[in-house]
Amino acid sequence: MNYQIKSLCHPGAIRDNNEDAISCGVNKELSIVWMLVADGMGGHNAGEVASALLVTHMKQALTGLCKIPAHWSSWISEQFHHANLVIIKQAKKTPAQQGMGTTGILMIVSKNTCHIGWVGDSRAYSLKANVLVQETVDHTMLQELVNQGAITAETARSSKSRNLLSQAIGVRENISVDTQTIAINKGDTLMLSTDGLHDYLTEHDICRYLSEFSINKNLCHDMVNQAMTNSSRDNLTVGLINFN
Repeated sequence: MNYQIKSLCHPGAIRDNNEDAISCGVNKELSIVWMLVADGMGGHNAGEVASALLVTHMKQALTGLCKIPAHWSSWISEQFHHANLVIIKQAKKTPAQQGMGTTGILMIVSKNTCHIGWVGDSRAYSLKANVLVQETVDHTMLQELVNQGAITAETARSSKSRNLLSQAIGVRENISVDTQTIAINKGDTLMLSTDGLHDYLTEHDICRYLSEFSINKNLCHDMVNQAMTNSSRDNLTVGLINFN
């Protein structure tokens, strides 16, 4: 199956620096394609350090991979744990970077199967036969309350504290990595994004844009511009893979 990739990492309407990061690549020997999105956080511009460290670690792990892991979910989880310790170690060496962290979501496509792992509230979506599915569950304090049945998803979406993370990479030594596996078919489109983008687009918007993949040359720019028009003041990142 062939594929096309589109992506954009934008600082947004008001921020001088961009703490988001995106990276993608192909391991031709193993016939895998991957994409990683991260949303850094922390003072003194340390968020961009944390997201860059995560990207560097994952790129090295994926380009150095010599064989297909027996269990992709275990491998992905292990790499997030390694990156977590790398970021913590860096923060301990540099006082200005203490407290930095990042979200992270990694997507690996191998043999018509997509393996996803994540920490934080950066998301993965799939569009299959014009049906949009959010494949990830946010690691936020409000989502924890939704999971417990204490509040509704609608209440969480409208809350001003909806982006308060329940965990992130680099903040504490123990993290819990969630994983998901989905089948990939011809015509499917996968999307990774940070909250600066998906929080300011409706699912209807996202579905409409992803369905335009093959005809809209400025697809990522159009998505980012609409999110900013809809009052996004954060950094914005979107990565798309279409299979054809």
